[in-house]
Amino acid sequence: MKAINAVWMARTDLTNLNSGIGGSNLVDVKKYKLHGVDYPYVSGQAMRYYWKEAIRRLITSNDYCIANDKGETCGDIEGCILDDLFGFMTTIKKGGETAGGARTRVSPIKMSPAMGLLSLQDNLTIDFLTRRKPQETAGELKGDIVNVELAVNLYKAGFSIDVAKVGGEEKIDPAKRKSTGINYELTGDKRKERILLALKAFKNISDFSKQARVLTDFSPDIILLSTQDNYNHLIQKALEIRPNSAIELHTERLADILSDLNKSGNNIFTGLLSGAFKNEEKIREIFTKHKLTNTTPQQAIDKVYDEINKLTFEGKKEK
Repeated sequence: MKAINAVWMARTDLTNLNSGIGGSNLVDVKKYKLHGVDYPYVSGQAMRYYWKEAIRRLITSNDYCIANDKGETCGDIEGCILDDLFGFMTTIKKGGETAGGARTRVSPIKMSPAMGLLSLQDNLTIDFLTRRKPQETAGELKGDIVNVELAVNLYKAGFSIDVAKVGGEEKIDPAKRKSTGINYELTGDKRKERILLALKAFKNISDFSKQARVLTDFSPDIILLSTQDNYNHLIQKALEIRPNSAIELHTERLADILSDLNKSGNNIFTGLLSGAFKNEEKIREIFTKHKLTNTTPQQAIDKVYDEINKLTFEGKKEK
């Protein structure tokens, strides 16, 4: 198996998951524009951060490092779970001085931005917030006035895990200008543990921005996951809502992508919450037609977890 992929859609309550540039008295929603219409989004960087925080909740401080004041981490694939799964870039030092250049690791986990699919024109409000604080003058309260943009929306996001790269780095022979393969710093069992940890944490992502005042749940209403013998991101195209629809999934596109993915070496898992889409019955018919067992999104992630747990992974040989 070379890849684990997922694409999902999630409804939110009134919230601001990732603020934009804004101004001194405005906390705005990050926006993108499509055909002249504004939609909200949550950046890929923010989504990765939220996943990292979910992983940190599941491990001890001995298993990861904290970035320094320059944003650099330790770069220890074996000892730091977060640097292994999410990559890093750190300057090369020699004798306490920067020698020039940087050591980089491309993240085995790729995470897309979460793209809002409903226009902000119809789904945005502004919340008036005051921050009062006592002044030196007795009995007098002064403070700041802040406007916070909040939106109800349906977001689409996805991730991909390059399974072969977890726990190791590709080594290049400079003389022959050829790859000598991946040099694993972890045993196969340790590599499996980290992949399972990432999936377990994904189920429990919750540390989004602004949640002290505008608590929302961002777990999937619908999710498709695949374990694949070929590394690609095809599944990311499977979920799309019909334009100008009352949250109706584009079922023809869904069927097309499932047909392309549903082949030897690939396993597909689906999860759907009742009431998420207007054409829910048609969606379930398509899953049945492709011989996919539909469950809830959380149960679908559990099924992938169980499949990974049964596999044997290549890795560093124990001495």
